[in-house]
Amino acid sequence: MASLTNALQQLRAERQVAQLHVEKLDQAISVIESLNGSETSRKTNQPKRIISEASRRKMAQAQRARWARAGKDSEPTTAVTVSAPVKRTMSASARKRISAAQKLRWAQARNGSKPAAAPASAPVKQKISAAGKKRIAAAQRARWAKLKAGRK
Repeated sequence: MASLTNALQQLRAERQVAQLHVEKLDQAISVIESLNGSETSRKTNQPKRIISEASRRKMAQAQRARWARAGKDSEPTTAVTVSAPVKRTMSASARKRISAAQKLRWAQARNGSKPAAAPASAPVKQKISAAGKKRIAAAQRARWAKLKAGRK
C-alpha cells in the first residue's frame, strides 16, 4: 500500500512539473505572438463557457416550456389534410397574346428571316495613342527614379 501512495505522489509531482513547463511555453508563445503581431487564442481545446449541471437543467426546463407554449398555440398535426396544389389558369387575353406572338414567329421562320432581336455589338476597344504611351512611360521612369533616389 505504501508503494502505491509513493508512486501516486511521484506522479502528482511530475504532473506539477509538466504543468509549470507548459505554462512557461505558453508565456513564451504569447510573447512571440505579441512581437509578431498575430493574436491567436492559446487554449483552443477548452470550452468557451462552463455551465453547471443545475444551470443546464434549468435551461433545458425553460426550453421545454417554450416548446410547450409554441406547440399549444399551433394547430394539431393530425388534422392536416393533403390536397392537390391549385392549378394555375391563364386568362383568355394572355392566351391570345401568346398565340399571336407564336404565329408571328412561325411566319418569320417560313420566310427564312430571323426574329428581330436586339443587336449584340461588342464594346469598342479603345487604343492609346503613341504620344499617350510616351507620356505614361516617362511618368513611370520618373517614379522609378524617385524610388531609387529615396533608397540611397
